[in-house]
Amino acid sequence: MFFWILGGVFGIFFLIFLWDRFFQTKNLVVGNYPVIGRFRYFFHKLRPFFRQYFGDDNAYLPRVIVDWILKVAHGKSGYFAFDIFDSTGKLHDGNHQMRHSANPKNVDEIAPKFPTIGEKRKHPMKMKNFLYKSAMSLGAIGFEGTRAMASACEKVGAPFNTGEGGFAVHHIPNVKFSPEKKFFKSVKIPKLFKVFLFFAPGARLKNRAIDFLGNLFLPCGMRDLWLFDKKYFCFYTINWDAPLSDFPEKISDGAGQIIFQIGSGLYGLRDPHDPKKFNFDRFQKIMRFCAAIEIKLAQGAKQTGGVLKAVKNTPVIAEIRGVKAGIDLISPNRFPFYEKDGEKEFFEFLELLSEKAGGKPIGIKIVISSEKNIEPIAREMERNPRVGPDFITIDGGDGGSGAAPVALGILFGKKIEKALETAISVLKKYRVRNRVKVFASAKLAAPHQSARALAIGADAIGEARAVMIAGGCIRSGFCSGENGDCPVGLATMKRSKRRGYEQSFSEKVKNIENYFRAHEHGLEQIAAICGVDSPSRLLPEHLAEK
Repeated sequence: MFFWILGGVFGIFFLIFLWDRFFQTKNLVVGNYPVIGRFRYFFHKLRPFFRQYFGDDNAYLPRVIVDWILKVAHGKSGYFAFDIFDSTGKLHDGNHQMRHSANPKNVDEIAPKFPTIGEKRKHPMKMKNFLYKSAMSLGAIGFEGTRAMASACEKVGAPFNTGEGGFAVHHIPNVKFSPEKKFFKSVKIPKLFKVFLFFAPGARLKNRAIDFLGNLFLPCGMRDLWLFDKKYFCFYTINWDAPLSDFPEKISDGAGQIIFQIGSGLYGLRDPHDPKKFNFDRFQKIMRFCAAIEIKLAQGAKQTGGVLKAVKNTPVIAEIRGVKAGIDLISPNRFPFYEKDGEKEFFEFLELLSEKAGGKPIGIKIVISSEKNIEPIAREMERNPRVGPDFITIDGGDGGSGAAPVALGILFGKKIEKALETAISVLKKYRVRNRVKVFASAKLAAPHQSARALAIGADAIGEARAVMIAGGCIRSGFCSGENGDCPVGLATMKRSKRRGYEQSFSEKVKNIENYFRAHEHGLEQIAAICGVDSPSRLLPEHLAEK
C-alpha cells in the first residue's frame, strides 16, 4: 500500500514537471526549474508572516511601538524591556525630544482640560479624551471589528469617526435594543429555537447557531445588516423608514461621541432616486446618533478618496452605502459641494448641514502639501467670521492602512509634524486660529508622538492604525482584500475569517479600551514631566528641536 501511495505522489510530480517544462507559457522560473521553481512562489507568499517574526518589520510602525501597543492593550504596563532597542534609529535621535521642567509635577497633579468642539453651536461636542478613533469605514473594516471599536470608544468616552462608508447599527452596538425604540426594527425568533443556543458548546458554535437563525429568518443575504439581541431573542437593525420623530432628539444613551464622516462618494446619503443628490432625510436621522460631522476633502494615503475593492463590496455594504454590489468603489477626486474657488458656497453648505443636524459641530479633513491647501479656507473664514468649520483634521501624508495605493501613500502630503506647522501658521496669519480646533491624524500611535503634535499646536489626536493593532491586527498587509483575506477577520468581509474575530469579540473590546487608557495616561506623564497640568498646555517651547 505504501509503495502505491509513493508511486501516486511521484506520478503527480512527474505530471507537474511535464506541464511546467513543456506546456505552460506564463512563468519563466518554473519553465527552467520545473516543480522546484514553484517553491519560490510558495515562500514568497509566506514573506508577510515570516516578516513579523524574523524581521524588524518597521514598514507600518516601528516594532518597539507595536510592542508597546500590544503590551498596554493586554493590560500590561508598557514599560520597555531591559534589552529593547530601536532599529529605526528615529525614536531617540536628538531631533524629536521635548524639554523637561526643572520643577516637574506628579501625575496625580494633572487635571486634563479636554477641547470643546463648536463652542458656539447649539450642541457643542465636549471631548473626554485627547485621543479619538480616526476614520475607518465599515466595509474596509469588517462588521465585528467596527462594532468592537465603537463599543470600546463609547466605554472610554473617546470620539469615534465612522469613515466615509455610511452609517449602520454596527456603529451603535452599546445602544440597547427594546421594542419601544421605534428607530429599530426587529425580527423575532420563535423561542423554540433557543435549543440551538443551549446545546451549542463554546462561543464559536453559538455564533454559528445565531448565523443559522439569521440566514433562516432574515431577508436573503442580509444577515450582516442585523445584530442579535439575546434578551428579546430577536435580530434588529436601524429602521430608516421610520419618521424622524421616532429617532431620539438627543444622542441616545450608549451611542458615545460619534463623528459622522461624509466623503465625496456621499455613501449612505445618496438620494434613492438620484445618486447625485443629497439625502437630507437620512442625514438627519443619522445625526440623531452623532455628535459632529466631518467632510472629507482629502486623506493622506488616498487623496483621490476612498477605495473599496469589489471583493469587499458585498450586498450588505452596498445596501448601507446605497451603491451597486460587487464593483470597485472609488470615490470621486472632488467633494461634490466644493468646487474650485467656491469656499463661500462650501461654507454655506457646511452651515446647512450643521443646521439640519440640529446645531452640531462640523469640520473638514484635508492633507497639507503646501500653504495653498489650507489658505483658501482660512481666507474665507477671515472674510466671513460667522461661518466656517469648527474643526480641521490634518491628515499626514504617511497615514492610511494596508489598502492604500503605494504611489499615493508615498508621494503626496507632508508628514504630520510639518503639516501641522504649516496649517497652524496659515490659520494664525489670517487671525482665525482661535475659531477652529485642529485635529492631527497620522500614525501618532504612542504618547510621545501625540504629545509632540499637541505641543506643535494640535488640539486632539486621531489614530486608526494603533487601534487596529490593539484590536487584533497582525499587519499581514491584506487589508484591501484583493490579494488575500485579513487572517484575523478584522479587515475582511469573508464570514469564515470573521468568525474568529466574533469568537474573541469581548476580549478585543477590552484590548482597545486598554490602549486608549494607556495612551491618555502616557500623555499625562509627559505633561507632568514638562511641568504643565494638562496635555493641552503643551506648547512649542516644550519642543527641544535640534
